Amino acid sequence: MAPPRITLITPVLNRADLLSDALNSVALQGYSEVEHIVIDGGSTDGSQNILKHAHGIQWLSEPDRGPFDAINKGIRRATGDIIGHLAADDILLPGALAAVAEGFSRDRAAEAACGGVQQVRLAPDGSTQALKLLRNDRVKRLTDWRAPTLGNPISGARFFRRSWYRRAGFYDVRYRLAADRDFLIRSLILGMRTVPLERVIHQDRRHDGALTAKPAQIVRFHEECRTLARTYLVRPESPEELRRAACRWFSVETVRRLKYLADKKSWHEFRKTFWDARDVLPGWPAWLAREGLHRFSWGLL
Repeated sequence: MAPPRITLITPVLNRADLLSDALNSVALQGYSEVEHIVIDGGSTDGSQNILKHAHGIQWLSEPDRGPFDAINKGIRRATGDIIGHLAADDILLPGALAAVAEGFSRDRAAEAACGGVQQVRLAPDGSTQALKLLRNDRVKRLTDWRAPTLGNPISGARFFRRSWYRRAGFYDVRYRLAADRDFLIRSLILGMRTVPLERVIHQDRRHDGALTAKPAQIVRFHEECRTLARTYLVRPESPEELRRAACRWFSVETVRRLKYLADKKSWHEFRKTFWDARDVLPGWPAWLAREGLHRFSWGLL
């Protein structure tokens, strides 16, 4: 039986320093049925020149609304039965695609597969320092709501059947940095079945130039998370377990927001955020007094 065709989608914007590593990590998989689509958002740093000389990829360059808009464009172009996405500053580890194909073959009812993640710190000289190894089966399977809310969803190690996007929809580009969490929550509501892979398949490379390492983007990410938490908390059709997780998520993200505003001495926005939280959760001030300042003290957020 022929192996399933797998499409990898890589969004990129001005990542010439690391893009070749990502491209090579796919090319060196030794997997015959792979389609690699790179969506460039209009790079001006030499990334497009790398793409012009790369073999075995399809690529497109045009302005976009962020990485998940680029991924959506790639999904629309994909011909693979299975789709994953790979950030331009991350890499696939050897044997990743073969492990993904084996997982889907082993569980033909699964709509998704997820392997482990090796998290590293990338130094300016190219050396790496190991940080964490993320391979908990509960996180891979998404057996509860923590991973897509307060936890690490390890999205780079997740692959989905192309048919699943037709059912669950694409990534919501209103969330420039947290759309993967929204997609996973929607998928869990729909009952997505994930087969866990024993193999560690993805290297998450942390570095100072990463989009999510920039202070303004960190603030934006947490505001998007707070918006998502609020959305699922007040939505009547949210399952009760999700509502409980969203309540905690919203509370934690509100404390983060209040700390940020206090540090900036933005007292008008501080008061507005505090009363907004009370409107969403009438018992929120009591939660803050009981747990927020105790378990999520200003210095830890």
